[in-house]
Amino acid sequence: MKDEEFLLEVQDLLQRIMGSASKDFLELAKIADLNPAEDFAGGELSETDLRSADLSGANLSETDLRSADLSGADLSEIDLRDANLSGADLSEADLRDANLSGADLTTANLKDTNLKGTNLCRADLSGAELSSAELRVANLSDANLSGADLSGDDIRGADLSAADLSLADLRNADLSAAVLRGTDLSYADLSNANLKGADLRVADLSHANLTAANLRVADLKVADLRGANLENAHLKGTDLSNSNLEDANLKGTDLSNCNLEDANLKGANLSNCNLEDAHLKGVNLSNCNLEDANLKGTDLSCALLRGVTINDATQLNETKWRLVWEIVNQGAEGRNLTDTDLSYANLDAANLKGARLVRANLRDSKLLGANLIETDLSGANVKNARFGNNLGISEEMKLELIRRGAIFEGSKGERRSRL
Repeated sequence: MKDEEFLLEVQDLLQRIMGSASKDFLELAKIADLNPAEDFAGGELSETDLRSADLSGANLSETDLRSADLSGADLSEIDLRDANLSGADLSEADLRDANLSGADLTTANLKDTNLKGTNLCRADLSGAELSSAELRVANLSDANLSGADLSGDDIRGADLSAADLSLADLRNADLSAAVLRGTDLSYADLSNANLKGADLRVADLSHANLTAANLRVADLKVADLRGANLENAHLKGTDLSNSNLEDANLKGTDLSNCNLEDANLKGANLSNCNLEDAHLKGVNLSNCNLEDANLKGTDLSCALLRGVTINDATQLNETKWRLVWEIVNQGAEGRNLTDTDLSYANLDAANLKGARLVRANLRDSKLLGANLIETDLSGANVKNARFGNNLGISEEMKLELIRRGAIFEGSKGERRSRL
């Protein structure tokens, strides 16, 4: 085409656009013989009015849509990869199955937006308004949702693994069966949220608000819940093994049938808590509050009970564990414990000076650092009992206990099994 012909064509196009009474972007694009589904990828459309526009299936990847008005638009299956939508209005838009991976949605308005099945992997949604949004089975892995408002949202089955949800508002949100593995939820508000069956392995929930949250049968293995507020939360059947609940508030929480094996509950508030049939093997309960708690049927094998607060209303599975608590916290100097069952008890650093443990069952118990000066262990079952750094154990007595099945741990942690 010659330069003169091209110039005339451009002038004619400009006259048609300027002469049009329409301000509708799509209508003007049609006049200019442009295809919105293909011709605007990577373009400059900031502050453009696209309200209620039909852009389903369009390619707007890497497009600048800052502060654009896309409210009520049909954006289903649209390609918005790496697009800049910061400050954009996407309220009530249909973004089902759209691809927004890597998109910038900071401070965007996504209220009442349909994001079902949307790919938001690595998207930046910090400060975005997402209340009442539909996020079922959406992919939000590695997304930045720090401080985002997701209160009341439907996020069932969504993938939020490794996402940043710190300080996010998730009150009353439905996150049942969601994948939150390795997710940062520190200081997030999850009060009254539904997390039933959610995968929260290795998640950071430190200082999160989980009051009255539903966490039944959720997987919280190795989760960080330090300082979290779980008052009146529903945790029945939850797996909390190896989790860190130090200084957490679990007052009035239902922890029945929970797996808390090797968890850290140091300083936690478990008052009025239901721990019936919970698995607390090897748990660090030091300095925690168990007043009015129900521990019927609870496995306290090797649990650390030093500094634990109990009262007459604390229900323990066996008188054995109340006795263990007494020994650890009050000492048993000179006490007659003949024929007593102390198997699997954690008696580390206990004062057993001069105590009679004749024929006592100490199988698989822990006695590291315990004071055993003049303690009578004749006839006691010490199979797999762990000793080490004990006062009152002569070399001769040590060899005798090893012969009977005891295990001694040296200063460097090495173990000497039975001879």
